[in-house]
This record gives sequence, C-alpha cells and structure tokens, in this order.
Amino acid sequence: MSPDRAEIPEIISLLWPAGQNVDSAPSAFLSQHDDLRIEVIAESIAPEREYLRAVRDTLSTPLTDLPTLRYRHEVLDDCLRHPKFSAGLGELLPLMRGLKESVRDIRARRNELSLVLSRLSELENYVECVTALDNLLDQFAPQLQSRAWRQLAKRMRATADEVTFRQMAAELPELRASIREIVSVTIGVNLSPDLKPVAATLLSLNKRRFKGPRFFRKLWGADEDEEVRGISALREAPNAAEYRGGMMVGRRETMDRLEAGGLFRDLGKILDDVIRPINRALSAYSRVSGRSLRAIEPEIAFFVGAAELVRGLRARGLPMCKPTLLAVDERRLEARDLYNLDLALRLRRQHPGQDLAGYIVGNDASFDDEGRIHILTGPNRGGKTTWMGAIGLLHILAQSGCYVPAESAALSPVDGIFLHFPVEEDPSMESGRLGEEAGRLRAIFSRASARSLVLMNESLASTSAAESHYLARDVLCSLRMLGARAVFVTHLHGLAADCERINSEVPGDSRVQSLITDVEDDADAVRRTFRVVPAPPRGQSYAREVARQYGISFEQLTELIANRDSDQESADVNPGR
Repeated sequence: MSPDRAEIPEIISLLWPAGQNVDSAPSAFLSQHDDLRIEVIAESIAPEREYLRAVRDTLSTPLTDLPTLRYRHEVLDDCLRHPKFSAGLGELLPLMRGLKESVRDIRARRNELSLVLSRLSELENYVECVTALDNLLDQFAPQLQSRAWRQLAKRMRATADEVTFRQMAAELPELRASIREIVSVTIGVNLSPDLKPVAATLLSLNKRRFKGPRFFRKLWGADEDEEVRGISALREAPNAAEYRGGMMVGRRETMDRLEAGGLFRDLGKILDDVIRPINRALSAYSRVSGRSLRAIEPEIAFFVGAAELVRGLRARGLPMCKPTLLAVDERRLEARDLYNLDLALRLRRQHPGQDLAGYIVGNDASFDDEGRIHILTGPNRGGKTTWMGAIGLLHILAQSGCYVPAESAALSPVDGIFLHFPVEEDPSMESGRLGEEAGRLRAIFSRASARSLVLMNESLASTSAAESHYLARDVLCSLRMLGARAVFVTHLHGLAADCERINSEVPGDSRVQSLITDVEDDADAVRRTFRVVPAPPRGQSYAREVARQYGISFEQLTELIANRDSDQESADVNPGR
C-alpha cells in the first residue's frame, strides 16, 4: 500500500529540510579569495567533474542554521553506516545524468520525429531511475535513519505505485518495440542506359535488415516484369538528362542532387506518419517529469563523494569525525587532533597507498572564554599557516554538512569567514600594498560581527616592524572589542608578548592569547615539531634558526671568512696552481 501523499513533501531535498532552500536558509559570508583552497576540497569530493560546480557551491555557502546542518549530517551518517547503500547510489548517478541529457536532447530537436523519440527516451530513463532508486531505498529502508532518506523512500514508493506510472512502465516497451521494428528502408533508383542514377523513390519501410548477397540476387534477377511503385513521389535529379561529352555527370554529384531533390525529406515525412500514433500515446504522460530526480542528482553526488572522502582518509590512518554543533552565541570551537585537509590530500597524492598518520601532526584547537583571538608565531615552515587554514576548513566542512578532519570537534557555526592573506603587489595599486591591505581590513570590519571568524596571515607586514606592530595592535584591540574569533599569524613576536596588556586595557570578552608552533632547541639546531601550543613567543631562538637556515649565523659567516682567507693564503704560496 502506498503511503499517504499528504505526508510526503512536494519537493524532497537531501540538502534542505521541507520549507528550506538556498534562498531562505541563513548562511555565512565567505571571503571570495580561495586562500583556503576550497576548489581542491571540492575536487576531492565530486565523484565526476560534472558535479564539481555543485559541490563547490555547497562548500562555498556554509550555513548557520543548526537544524539544517543536523539534517545534512544525518544524510551523510547513513551513507557512512551503509557502504553498499552509498555504492548503489553512486552506480545510479550515470542513469540519473541521462535524465538531464534527455532534456538537453529534446531542446535541441526541431522536427516531430526527433522530438517524440527524445521524449520517449526521457520517459524510459525516468521509469528506470524511479524503479532503481525505489528498489535501492526499499532494500535499505529498515536501516536508514535520516529523515531525508526516509521521505525519499516514501516518495519513490508512492510514485512507483501510481496507476499512471505502472501504465507507463508497461506501455513504453511496446512503443519502443514498434519503432525498433523499422530497421531498413527500400529505395527505388532508376538508372540511365549507362547505369547512372537519374531518379529515386521510397519503396517501403521494412522490419528486416537487408543482407547483401540475397538482396543483390533479387536486385539483378527477381521480379523483372513486376511493376514496382514507390510510396513517395518520384524524385528526379535536376538536369538528369545532362550529358558531358556523351556521358552523364558523375555518380556522386547525381546522388547529391537526388538528396537535394527531397528524397530524405520524403523519408522524414513518412517516418513522422509512423511516429504520430506514438506521440498520441505519449501525450497521456505529458505531466510526467523527471525534474525532482534531476534536482537531487547533484545532492546525491555530494553525499556519495563526501562519504567516499571520509572512508578514504580513514583507510589511510587519518581521523574524520562528525562535528558536534553548539549554539551560535556560544562562539566556541574545541577540536582534538585537527589537521589541514588540503595538506592531507596533497600527501595522499604524493604517497599513494601509504598510511598517512606518520606524515601529519594533529593539533588541538580551542576558542572559548580563555582565548578567542590567537596570535600565532613561530619559525618559517613551522606549520603556522597550515594550522590557521585547518581552522577555516573545519568550519567550512562542518557548516556544509560534512565530517571534519579531526579526532573530535565541537563548534559554534560562524556567520562569516573573513580572510586577510597577502596578495602580490600590483603596480596599478594607487595606494600601494599597505593601502590595499588597509582597505581590505576596513571591508572586514564593516561586515564582521561577534559571531565571525577572521583569519589573518602576515597582515600589515608591508611596512616597518615598528609601524606593523602599531597597526596590528590596533586591529587586535578592535577584534577584542568586536568579540570575534580570530587567528593572526605573524613574525611580530613583540605583539604576541603584548597579549595581557591588550586584554587589560581593552574591554571585551574575546581574550587575546599567544600560540606558538613549538620547536625543540639544542646547541646545534632548532627542530620543528609542527605542534601548536599556548606559550609566549620565542623570537630569539627563531631568529637564530632562520640565520642558520640561510647560512648567515655568526658562526657560519666566521667560518666562511676563515675559509676564504685560508684559500687566499694558499693561492699566494702556490701561484702556479
């Protein structure tokens, strides 16, 4: 028995609960600059290039509405709990793509024959899609927990049980068979005395294909005296009697003229007559549309791809977890063993088949009353920008309905992710690089709120250290007053040392905290650990490590001078060498 249609929403979406859509759901602002490499993340999720744009659009529209996010996470949960179900959905995608291609084909057609055949193909594809999806959902229905999958299962069952659908499923194969019966056309061609074609007509539509030898025997020997009449007008080639030097024009040119004379137009008209009864039969299904299936196709692709990404990374030794969603006004984030997904994807390509746990250092992250604005310092290539990017990607993934790259994570959705990363200096910049940076910062503060996330990478580094410190301090004080969450990656160690003064002098509940990418320091070298921990800045050891890295430490330069002088003395003693 089919379920009560009144219980099933008119439009079933895997991304949006009933009554929600992309226009009505509250979403977060996302900076247009792709410094977080969302395009790469979208490519890792999209099962086929055709779905890349839809996946990118979903990731680029992070939501703040908790019920909608939970709705999406439940859809993904079912795909992860039941790999065979997810695989079955993936196998359905090529079939569902056929619905879209059928629509494109219909729009491109011009004559009745092609239109009817395209519509027939569309309906056949629709029946196949509904049947296959209904069977798959029915198989897993007792195990599926998400509201979206259960509603879709009811919709597919109700559709498959409709009288019109059952009638259509029974009738379409008969209509297709009537077309498939026409497998050949007999054309009669009159010849000149020198066996050049001079006229042609259509003789019949046939249910059997011609076979060479038997056909040619009939052509040359059978029914010689029988008058054969065509089923279309006799088409003579223009200037059929024209001879050149006693011979008729060439055979190819004559056949081209026969075609131009309307032979194939005649064939089209006759086939239209054949197709007309089929068109009348299809008119009973004029209200049948695959629009709803076409709408959920990219949504299925999104969740199938997201589930495959989670399984793939887990299989390579990396955690992926379902985030716990906290109230927006809590303005919190707690993550354990967080890592940057973009880095993980790059390592996966570089080390195919290998466990990646040994290549990635997971870090904890905390944004709460103890610290919502983090000044992050550390050596070059110590992981500062990577950690900050992981924070941004965590929110984008969680607020799109995906799992996140961490052992565990709990977060309050942000209403905006604002990026302030360095850009290449453009000679056309009227105000110079510092002016351009200041303009982007003003744009951020004109829109950001206490619920926003601001990520700044080496901001205001285009002027002197003293000026950078002064300008950056003002920005941090303003972020504290605003109440936003922020990460400021910088080499201004004095700024990080100034955290407590900022907290005591500026009112606000977003405390400024110093974080460092930790190192292990000894007499010979500074080894990066890629661990991000709360600690005061360690500017001196970083400077010494940078000097060693570039070969300009005092010891290295002293050794260079000594070796140079030694080489010069040797050259003076042995001038001939």
